[in-house]
Amino acid sequence: MARRIALVAGSGRLPLIFAEEARSDGSYVVGIAISGLTDEKLASHVDAIYWGDITQPGKALEIFRKEKVNFIVMTGKIPKAVIFNRKFNLDEHARDVLSGTVDSRDYTIIKAIALRLRREGISVMDPTTYLRKLLAVKGLIASREPTREEWGDIRFGAYAAKKTSGLDIGQAVMVRKKMIIAVEAHEGTDEMIRRAKAIDSEGATVVKVSRPHQDMRFDIPTIGPETIDSLIEAKAKVLAIEARKTIIVDKDEVIRKADAAGIAVVAI
Repeated sequence: MARRIALVAGSGRLPLIFAEEARSDGSYVVGIAISGLTDEKLASHVDAIYWGDITQPGKALEIFRKEKVNFIVMTGKIPKAVIFNRKFNLDEHARDVLSGTVDSRDYTIIKAIALRLRREGISVMDPTTYLRKLLAVKGLIASREPTREEWGDIRFGAYAAKKTSGLDIGQAVMVRKKMIIAVEAHEGTDEMIRRAKAIDSEGATVVKVSRPHQDMRFDIPTIGPETIDSLIEAKAKVLAIEARKTIIVDKDEVIRKADAAGIAVVAI
């Protein structure tokens, strides 16, 4: 039976790329677009599209039943505040999911949602089923090789980022001379980089990794040209990501921007 996929689409091009790849494989794709966030171009990349509010999952469940969805996937950037800010007018389904969680960590809530969907006969899909070609391959991505000192910061940063990601704090850190300048938290990697600019991030290294025992269905580390723009703005000089666990969107543009700015980009 052909897959019927509900694509919960955040911002950026990744949902469009996923939809194209999935449909070319014969899947039927239903776009669940978030008002004010999802690219309107998604409508031309899916078989059906519904616009709505992510805090009202009851409406989404009605759509899933109507469209006979058997898989759901989440791609694109969805600011955590959109999902986890308790001041939103949550419907009864959202309140039911949240009432059964022991904390507000990302994984706790996302896994509770996955369990609720399973009761509807819907499986959460690993987006790399159709995005595998976007996963980083170990080695240099941009042209410049990190210096010896920068490699030291990469190794230190990778160790620190694995610790923070394991605590569900964030997937990225900024380092200079083995000193932590900033740690990603609620705001996301790009905003962490901009925040660090005020502290003095010139020449710094950003390291972004997956969680220990990363569940590839959820919150896969992702970079794109906007990440390089943030590094340029902060005058940072290195970006290290985790090979096979990080998605690169618009890789050619990432390389072009990094090379023009002399930024080393490497997958470790």
